[in-house]
Amino acid sequence: MIEMRHETEIRGHRLVFRTWTYGMKQQALREATSWSRSGDGSLQPDVDPWKLNDTMLVQTLVEWDLVDEDGQPLPITLEHIHQVEPPELVEEMIAFTQRINGVTREERKKSWRL
Repeated sequence: MIEMRHETEIRGHRLVFRTWTYGMKQQALREATSWSRSGDGSLQPDVDPWKLNDTMLVQTLVEWDLVDEDGQPLPITLEHIHQVEPPELVEEMIAFTQRINGVTREERKKSWRL
């Protein structure tokens, strides 16, 4: 299997992303979806866009040049991603990985709704 890698620079940081595999996408959707019963008793999915974006970013970001206060490379973890400043850097990273993974414009709009 050929892994597609995409290197980019965002706000002065070098980042490398990979494209999603089908399994990664399904896992992210499972983790971000909860189910509830509607008025007629049928099950309805509810996707948490923040959790979906977090999972997608952790799965697709494979390299970055971010370091801690001692200059040591930071591992790519959700905890470290949540500590990135400014927050706009993470938002731009999410937008980039959505683009390379074929998330449509309409799906991107939904993922940012509050």
